[in-house]
Amino acid sequence: MTGIGLAIPADSTDDHFVAALVNALAEPLIADGYGLFTRVVHDAASERRMYRLWAASDGIAGVVVLGAGRGDERVKLLRSLGLPFAAVVDVSQHGDFPAVLVDAAASVDVISGFLASGRHERTVYIATPGDSVTSQARARAVGDRFEIVHVERDAAAAVAAASAILATGPATLLFDSDVHAAATASTFISRGLIMPDDVAIVSWTDSALCRSATPSLTAVDRRGGEIGRLLGHRMLATIAGGEAPADRAPDPFIVRRESA
Repeated sequence: MTGIGLAIPADSTDDHFVAALVNALAEPLIADGYGLFTRVVHDAASERRMYRLWAASDGIAGVVVLGAGRGDERVKLLRSLGLPFAAVVDVSQHGDFPAVLVDAAASVDVISGFLASGRHERTVYIATPGDSVTSQARARAVGDRFEIVHVERDAAAAVAAASAILATGPATLLFDSDVHAAATASTFISRGLIMPDDVAIVSWTDSALCRSATPSLTAVDRRGGEIGRLLGHRMLATIAGGEAPADRAPDPFIVRRESA
């Protein structure tokens, strides 16, 4: 089967926004007779090697790129290889190529608006290493709007950082990772803290974990599934020889649950 290639950075494999995007991306491709072939890549060099292999293959009709931007070396390479491509890209980084535009700043605005009516004056963003598909644009958008604490990827580091923050008083904690948010909420409940009175918790990505956690976690729905379907249709249009317009992703929104 002829298919579309997608290289997924290893740092994004546990990002539920990316997972929802990838699952939905496959739908229009399969309906049009294409497969979706995914490969996990560990660095920029291995991603470029994968593109060269796909270009030499008769089975890859095009490539979807995650997190492209202006001056992106991957875009230059794909053009030189003659591989059709479409990308998902932050609106601030869009270039002259087929894309779905995601506005990371809109997520920050949605969260800021929601927290403006909250009970805690202090909000701290607990961020994981900033090299995943979505975290880089998010970090740029946050700027100085929240306090930022950087932690490693293991949940214990996030719980320790959150505990240190609460030692100075009540706060709202905003997590990159739904896993970190759920682990922290569970730990605080076991310590007898009450949410959202003593601490409020918000996950930057909605997921099944956010829905099933105890307490359930307030989260941002960044519309990964809808973005994936838009990207699939944009890829198909590109293969068919269409021009290079960009589709705007739908706006994110807050899903209110027990934690905030």
